[in-house]
Amino acid sequence: MTTSKNQTVETKENEIIFTRTFQAPRELVFETYTTCEHLMNWWGPRTWPLSYCEMDFRPGGTWHYCMKGPNEGDESWGIAKYKEITEPKKIIYNDYFSDKDGNINTEMPGFDTIITFKAEGENTVIKMVSKVGSKEEVDKLVEMGMIEGFTETWDRLEEHLLHLTANL
Repeated sequence: MTTSKNQTVETKENEIIFTRTFQAPRELVFETYTTCEHLMNWWGPRTWPLSYCEMDFRPGGTWHYCMKGPNEGDESWGIAKYKEITEPKKIIYNDYFSDKDGNINTEMPGFDTIITFKAEGENTVIKMVSKVGSKEEVDKLVEMGMIEGFTETWDRLEEHLLHLTANL
């Protein structure tokens, strides 16, 4: 397990678990996951921000997105398929690498992801559990930089929330 700032990351057999506390009300933190308008401001590492986002936020709906990298032609497409949404407490979805047409890339691991939002006073604790098929897939994702990339993504979320709460 690694801990930095207000975040912990652990890897278990076939899971990567991120937990972080944000200084914002749970309803607002949850809302930042529900629209492209919000996600365009914070999803992805700084050098791989979202360049495309289309979302149907409901059970059975999808989120199709693209992160553009710093070099010409660098892009990473993904598609999430929502299974369960309990506002403002939980989002469960399957997340896959895809192509620009939304076809799943079967060469890359897919994730079963559960995100919970827990109110703690005026703060919100987000816990994200991403489950893949094997320990080898976890190792592959860690080697690709998933932990650093997602930590930076949540750093950007923290900045977005500071901006939003400053305007409340």
